[in-house]
Amino acid sequence: MNKFFLSATAFALASCLIGCSSEPAPVLSQAFAPQGKNVYLRGEMNDYAVMSSYLLTAREDGSYCALAPLRADWSPYRFKFASADWAAGSNFGFANPPGVLREGSAPLELNPNSRFEELRFYPKQDGIYRFCIRQDDEGRYFATVQRAGDDELSLIDAIFRQGSAATPAPVPEDSAD
Repeated sequence: MNKFFLSATAFALASCLIGCSSEPAPVLSQAFAPQGKNVYLRGEMNDYAVMSSYLLTAREDGSYCALAPLRADWSPYRFKFASADWAAGSNFGFANPPGVLREGSAPLELNPNSRFEELRFYPKQDGIYRFCIRQDDEGRYFATVQRAGDDELSLIDAIFRQGSAATPAPVPEDSAD
């Protein structure tokens, strides 16, 4: 079987076993929680699920981020940053259309009271990407997406990155002609 398929399946299963729950997670001090509700990366990369592995957590630079494995040939990825119940004040979509992010693009302003305004991201290559929210001095929110550094990767992320770089084994030809 393809190593990538096995790695991606293991990642999805582990993420669901760890993070799938009908109970809201307690608000953590390092989590992004406006309105007292944890905010998650929710999108096509995780079927919009609320999973602990996609909880936005604090970084030293003041931003709140989550990592996600992406495949370039599956882009664009539609996503939002939102609480478990999509509550106003913790449901972040684009503030101004078209709401598109690309690698190296400027931060995109967000609307914390979004309803249907999904962002889109186009990765250039397969890999692990860091999705972040940052608030400026004027109280506005902005989104960025960048390729994650090797120092940020967990074991599962590293397996995904290694698996996505592997080439599939050749299929033997049937010699019974």
